[in-house]
Amino acid sequence: MIPALWHDALIIGGGPAGATVAIALARAGRYPVLIEKSRDVQDKVCGEFLSPESLPYLRSMGIHPERLGAQTIHSVRVVSRDLIAEAPLPNPGLSLSRRILDENLLRCAREAGVSLLRGYTVEHLSRETRETFNSWHAQITDAAQTSISIRGGDAFLATGKHDLRGWPRLTQDSQNTLIALKMGFALSPEQQAELARYVELILFPGGYAGLQPVEPGCANLCLLITREKLRSLGGRWDRLLDHMQHHSPYLARRLGGAKPMFNRPLALSSIPYGYCTSLSVDEISPWRLGDQAAVIPSFCGDGIAIALYTAKRAAELYLGGATAATFHREVRREFKKRLYYTKMLSRLIITMPSLANAVRLWPSLLTEIFTATRLSTSAIQAASDVP
Repeated sequence: MIPALWHDALIIGGGPAGATVAIALARAGRYPVLIEKSRDVQDKVCGEFLSPESLPYLRSMGIHPERLGAQTIHSVRVVSRDLIAEAPLPNPGLSLSRRILDENLLRCAREAGVSLLRGYTVEHLSRETRETFNSWHAQITDAAQTSISIRGGDAFLATGKHDLRGWPRLTQDSQNTLIALKMGFALSPEQQAELARYVELILFPGGYAGLQPVEPGCANLCLLITREKLRSLGGRWDRLLDHMQHHSPYLARRLGGAKPMFNRPLALSSIPYGYCTSLSVDEISPWRLGDQAAVIPSFCGDGIAIALYTAKRAAELYLGGATAATFHREVRREFKKRLYYTKMLSRLIITMPSLANAVRLWPSLLTEIFTATRLSTSAIQAASDVP
């Protein structure tokens, strides 16, 4: 049921970024509508790492990941054929599946008074300009192809790595030739114990994977592979899994006796690592949040923190009367340089995985890389500044 056809803000996408901005606006007395295409709980292609920087944002909304079964991650291991090196994280992070995180954020949104529409796809989004009043118009449909028009004073785009028709990201010079895949595994008790409290970065020809515990008894394997390498493997998951285990006996040992938790892997194509919202974005653009604003390589583990930060900051600027263009310029200042260097590092890991042997001689390099890719202190402080 749609309680109203007019809202202060149209928010498209019910992941961490969309839910967070909706909660912030509702708590400030605004009336947003949050449109999420999935009707039911869903898994997402995501490393599912919650960096220390993300935790203040979540707790400010009443989300306490530890109470939801999140696992503590205190160290990182780099693995090729065998273990190369390991190092402690500067501060422990957490690991929690997106199906649990997202559903709890949506619950908080409903409790905050957000109008939540689930099972609706936005077919068209446009801005309507009049002499004295501007508004946004969204045409949405449900599974039965029932079409509904909704209008609002502003629009926020939080569709993750999926572009909304008519509002593509400009992805020039981004690393967008990669395919992302995810599979959940129930590991053997012995391997669960060995993996506990670690995230493992596993290198193989043509890509790399992250393996970490999520809820008790579950492990998340999320990987990136070049389109060319996947094509050479016939595009088949079984061949890819064999390829990774052949080049990494370490991973083969981890997955020994493991049971897959999905019928088939989840997949995303053309991941635009290094993308940052353009300065050419003008006043008629919706506010771009999360991966619609900045896409950081997955090995950095800061994707969810960026989603939460951009949502909180956008809400603060919106409530203060700023424009989307002002917000996008700020995002670019905050992330452009960091995204460039992490994109280059991601390319090196994929094209020259032997370079990772440098961390065998310099283990602290892992900690330094982790520290260098974090959100800035000022960005973290913003979490406590926004209602």
